[in-house]
Amino acid sequence: MTILLTGGTGKTSLRVARLLQDGNISFLLASRRGATAAPDGMPAVNFNWLDSSTFENPFTHSLSNQETISAIYLISPEIAEPANSMNDFIDFAVQKHKVGRFVLLAGNSIEQGGIHVGKVWQHLVDIGVEYCVIRATWFMERMSEQEHLPMIKNDNKLYTACGDGKAAFISATDVAAVVFQALTERTPQHCDYRVIAKKLSSVLGRTIEHVRLSPEDNIRRYVESGFPEHYAKLLTWLETSTAQGAEERLTGDVERVTGRPPMLFDDWVRLHKNVWNH
Repeated sequence: MTILLTGGTGKTSLRVARLLQDGNISFLLASRRGATAAPDGMPAVNFNWLDSSTFENPFTHSLSNQETISAIYLISPEIAEPANSMNDFIDFAVQKHKVGRFVLLAGNSIEQGGIHVGKVWQHLVDIGVEYCVIRATWFMERMSEQEHLPMIKNDNKLYTACGDGKAAFISATDVAAVVFQALTERTPQHCDYRVIAKKLSSVLGRTIEHVRLSPEDNIRRYVESGFPEHYAKLLTWLETSTAQGAEERLTGDVERVTGRPPMLFDDWVRLHKNVWNH
């Protein structure tokens, strides 16, 4: 059994790879930069959702013990409508290489057959493969590794279009633990999990101001930070949905799947506080 991890340089795929590595389970990272972007000791291959000529690369890569790819972790490309490209690859993997299991990362608000990767979810159901959809809420790492880091660190501000909406945050480590189980456990799955942590708070010893932006100003801020406009609009849609209460829920899926509760945001901030203090 070899597991293919698309989005091979991303937050969750690398964490899943480390879990597979620790469990002596064969895996392969797939990303546009291939081996040049992979950590030392991790096998990787060039793969681009938008270039079908790369779809064969993971399956012709030399795998240990002549193993074949049996399961694939699906991370969507950052484009407005990813379903066509993703579904084409899924069909290629199933029809030509007999891949039977897929785990799809989706946003917490995504529904089967709905927008964005909701159409990928529907396709997995329609073709009858083993699947699991991981619907994650906001990643805690957006504040320590991505767009919110410089504002929190330098300006003591957090800019969003979430208004007064409540949202739980989840660690990418907890998401990866659920993905690992979905990819490797023996029992076939046809399921979706909402993976959510508890709350947002601060242990930094200083006031972090939440600056409430209009949707238009929020899109502009993302674009000025280097995000493609379609992705800026998607993030803003998710944030305005949060303002309307779409993320105000909690589940026990992390503990049910992994056997342990998810990391609380308070504990996560304590663990990473040096990121914002230096």
